[in-house]
Amino acid sequence: MTENDHEAIRNLLGRYARAVDLRDFEGVGNCFTEDAIAIYAGLEIPKGRNHIVNYIKGIERKVHSQHFSNVMTIDIDGDKAKTLTYSMAVLIQEEENSHSSLARGITYTDQLRKIDGKWQICNRIHTADWQWELPAFMHPGGMWEFDPKDTKKANRPEKL
Repeated sequence: MTENDHEAIRNLLGRYARAVDLRDFEGVGNCFTEDAIAIYAGLEIPKGRNHIVNYIKGIERKVHSQHFSNVMTIDIDGDKAKTLTYSMAVLIQEEENSHSSLARGITYTDQLRKIDGKWQICNRIHTADWQWELPAFMHPGGMWEFDPKDTKKANRPEKL
C-alpha cells in the first residue's frame, strides 16, 4: 500500500512533534527543507534548516514535553501544500525540587514542498494562542494501590 499525499503530510507533521518530544534533532531537521524559514511565537528564526533546529534545541531546558496535534486542513497544489494544525504542547519544567507544567495552545500555519517524492516544511508560522502553568507530578504510577510485597496481588489490579 502506498501513502497518499494527505497521509504523507499528516505523518510528516506527526514525526516533527514526536522528534521534538524525543529530542531527536536530526529527525526534526528532516522535516524541513534546507532553505526553510520559520517564525516561532513572533520570533523570526534566521533562514535555513540548521537555524530552525538550533532554535528548537531550546526544548532541552525542559524535563519533558508532549505535543498533541490535530491537522485541521491540508490543501495540495501539485508539489506544494498548505496546512493548518492546532496543537497543544505540554512542557514540564523543574524548579527547586518540584515540577510545573506549562501547557500552550499552538496554531501551526505551514507551507510544504514535495522534493524527490518527500514532503518537507519550507515555511512555518508557529503562533502561541494561550498558555497556563500548573504543578506537575512526575511518574504518578498506576491507578491501583497494591502492596508490592504481596505477590498474589502485585501483578493484577483490584477489581472495581
